[in-house]
Amino acid sequence: MTDIRVLHVDDDREFVDMASLFLERESEALSVTVETDAAAGLERIESSSVDCVVSDYDMPGMDGLEFLRAVREREPDLPFVLFTGKGSEEIASAAVSAGVSDYLQKVAGTDQFAVLANRIENLVNQARAEATLERKIHQQEVIATLAQRALEGVPIDELFDRAVEAVAEQLGTDYAKVLKHRPEHEDLLLVAGVGWEPGLVGEATVPDATGSQAGYTLANGPVAVADLDEEERFEGPRLLIDAGVRAGLSVTIGRDEEPWGVFGIHTVEPRSFAADEVTFVRTVANLLGTAIERSETERRLRESEEEFRQIAELSPDTIFRSDPDGFFEYVSPAAREFLGYDPEEMVGRHFAEYLADDQDLERASERFGDALGGEDVLGLEVTLVTADGSEVRGEVNVTPVEEDDEVIAVQGFVRDVTPRKEGEE
Repeated sequence: MTDIRVLHVDDDREFVDMASLFLERESEALSVTVETDAAAGLERIESSSVDCVVSDYDMPGMDGLEFLRAVREREPDLPFVLFTGKGSEEIASAAVSAGVSDYLQKVAGTDQFAVLANRIENLVNQARAEATLERKIHQQEVIATLAQRALEGVPIDELFDRAVEAVAEQLGTDYAKVLKHRPEHEDLLLVAGVGWEPGLVGEATVPDATGSQAGYTLANGPVAVADLDEEERFEGPRLLIDAGVRAGLSVTIGRDEEPWGVFGIHTVEPRSFAADEVTFVRTVANLLGTAIERSETERRLRESEEEFRQIAELSPDTIFRSDPDGFFEYVSPAAREFLGYDPEEMVGRHFAEYLADDQDLERASERFGDALGGEDVLGLEVTLVTADGSEVRGEVNVTPVEEDDEVIAVQGFVRDVTPRKEGEE
């Protein structure tokens, strides 16, 4: 199977044709294209994919060194072998200075083509390994940047926009997209993307059935399509067909058992996706899934906090919340009538400041520890000191607030039981 595309430039047509024949015989991996002048070679490099250039030195119009310099301006990392019969230390030195990858002098016989084929394969494999490493480094930089933005609390829509832009640029695709699954509509909504026609983001939809690539991805996981025209598992949805898409890669966002949506990249030309590219896209999608979960958790917490405060503002009992160290984070307005303190004044102060004696402090501290251990504390009676120095009796009921199996706060209410205790006495 040929997977190394070689451009051989030499003004000797008979020699270059023979050389291409022997190179392809020496290695099945090589596919050789020939040109007889450097200008045509440059056009070939600009118009088609080339993995390695082999060039003579002594050519009319533009010699091998001038050709090398012109190639380096266009493709700084493209392997280039100067294969010449006019060798000298001066030429070799100049070639090294110009960035030649290898220098080989023509000799009699066919054994030289075995050497040349081996040099070409080694140079291309090395260049590909270096390119893969560099690509992975850039991919990790993209992931690290997106993760940092997520930790900084960037709005989820802005994180989507950054992700599609970064992935499309990194992988050189024409399109990138985030689709949100809407089971109630049986579709996926395009919520972020690059490359699409204006007005499509926020409006365009794709069926969530397995007949579309996105729907198939929801049901089966990551999907790579080298050529949509030859795809038999599903048909291209209208969104992809109208965009002229031929190839693509799509992965799920969120938990596998119930994906939030799909992240996809597409090109207008047929294309295969390397394993590290698939891993990169999946990592970005997983990062977005984590950010979405965090955003949803924060939204629920805000709603819970708002509901908590609405109830607290109307309650006749003093409702409070403290951090795990016992310092108040919130105290409801009822504290003003019960204890005579301004609620805002109590925030940031420790509950111990309001207990009448050491015995109450010991019991309250013990039960507070129980709450930190995940237990509900009910009916704890303590004596409290009011703002004017008098004492009142309170019944404390608290419950732990947990997140990821960790107590992050303690909340509850204090009820004035002074009249009841006086009646009992």
